[in-house]
Amino acid sequence: AGECDLFVGDWVPDPSAPVYTNSSCRDIEAHQNCMKNGRPDSGYLYWRWNPRSCELPRFDPEKFLDLMKNKWWAFIGDSISRNHVQSFLCILS
Repeated sequence: AGECDLFVGDWVPDPSAPVYTNSSCRDIEAHQNCMKNGRPDSGYLYWRWNPRSCELPRFDPEKFLDLMKNKWWAFIGDSISRNHVQSFLCILS
């Protein structure tokens, strides 16, 4: 068995409900809110990343927060990094 390479995989349809939406997360800014800004479809919410060489479990916010208790995090980068932080805050909330 090979190592798990999270960077090699495919986006696959995921019929389960999304972890968050634009209406359920307060960290999405108005200019980034696809739903309120008129995007007519919602199919983009039903996809997940599927690494080819391993199984990626669904993110568990409570488990993550427990593992990160008493640790410091810093996110450094540009607007793409900011989008990742906002998504991260949404899945934690």
